[in-house]
Amino acid sequence: LPTPQVNQRVAGREVDKLLAEQRVIVELDGWDFHRDRYAFEDDRERDANGLAAGFVTLRVTWGRLTTSAGLEARRLRAILDSRGLTSPA
Repeated sequence: LPTPQVNQRVAGREVDKLLAEQRVIVELDGWDFHRDRYAFEDDRERDANGLAAGFVTLRVTWGRLTTSAGLEARRLRAILDSRGLTSPA
């Protein structure tokens, strides 16, 4: 997988990980910062603005990252492949 840039701005908002060439955002969502109504709404606003700017967002929970990292890597690879934007393995 390509190496992402960290804490970059897309559509006026900071994102966790950015694969700029592939136009893919990866957001890492832990329960501590994403469990209230404001965070829920703000995440959807951020995703919609990114999509309007031509970026897709993959949201990965802390639980999924720590228990099934291989699955998440394969999912990200599939997203890149589906966009016709593959990179060397």
